[in-house]
Amino acid sequence: MPGTVPTARLLLKGRPTDTQLADRLADPLPDGLELYLDLDDIRDSTRLAPMAERLAEQRPHRDFVYVVEGPIRSLDGSFFDISVDSEANRECLKRVVWVAAAIGAEAVLIHAITPMPLGTALSEGLRKAKLEESLPLAERYVHLAMEKGVVPLMENIPPVARQRQAAYMVTPVGMSARDLAFFADRFPGLGVTIDLSHAGLFLNGLRMDPAAVEPALAPLVTYLRGMDDSSVMGDYLSTVAPYLFEIHVSNARGLLEEGLPYGEGDLDLDTIIRPIAPTVRYLVTETLEPDPDRAVWMRDAQRRLESILSDVRGAPLPPLPLVSHEPDHHARSRSSDGSPLPETARGEIASRGSL
Repeated sequence: MPGTVPTARLLLKGRPTDTQLADRLADPLPDGLELYLDLDDIRDSTRLAPMAERLAEQRPHRDFVYVVEGPIRSLDGSFFDISVDSEANRECLKRVVWVAAAIGAEAVLIHAITPMPLGTALSEGLRKAKLEESLPLAERYVHLAMEKGVVPLMENIPPVARQRQAAYMVTPVGMSARDLAFFADRFPGLGVTIDLSHAGLFLNGLRMDPAAVEPALAPLVTYLRGMDDSSVMGDYLSTVAPYLFEIHVSNARGLLEEGLPYGEGDLDLDTIIRPIAPTVRYLVTETLEPDPDRAVWMRDAQRRLESILSDVRGAPLPPLPLVSHEPDHHARSRSSDGSPLPETARGEIASRGSL
């Protein structure tokens, strides 16, 4: 509607299995899906084309959005590590980007993570070293995605990365919003995905007393307390505002409980989402379901988010700001269409080239 605030579109999260696709594509139909590709989905390269064809065929309509997320584990079975420019990681990225391009996905997503055992002594020096070590593979990833006409994205990580499994890992890279801005500053066109649950756990950790947590977590909390980061969610989001592409939506509690239902946790999601809904492309429901094949909590989040978006859509556009002649470090966040990233071309599978 002319003269009203543009708002995000709403996506559900799921894997490209028949059961999950049937569940996520049932009514009420979302605006799109963010598809998590597990290692099992990409391990066999001969299965990629049939999977892409099936996803293209099941697309409900031409405006239905796909975003593709890369796996937690790389092709050699190890946890994906952005600081390791290995053949396994390079091939993993190549396959994920190929699938994204083949199904006409608008964007592809990987995690800004350098996973280490829970007992690792984190430090600012280690963080800076790992950021530098991550640049070669990050550059390769951005080039691969942009060459295929897909927007490359990176996502933030919680203080304790459970890795969708029973593993407990820490990472010096990816917790702080400053790390996502570090990569986006160096690689124009790279966008940012912020997982609010991950961010909430990180912000909680900044405020915790090391003496009040389990001994195994005390070194991590001591490190977090010494970080040069604000513990306010608004400041976290402002740090990546020029590059913010989408938001993963679920709640969080304490230092470990991520992916909680929308209304259960430490975060007031309504208050957080309402002001950012006009500034991002997508809101992705990402609760961790008791049964991954049934999006019960995601559907609850979908209903709540639709209510917020309905209210925001009817709001009048804010007045134009006064023109300033001072240098503006965030000019990229105020492009003519309100988006820091260009639109991506969409094509048929045949036009995407070979793997």
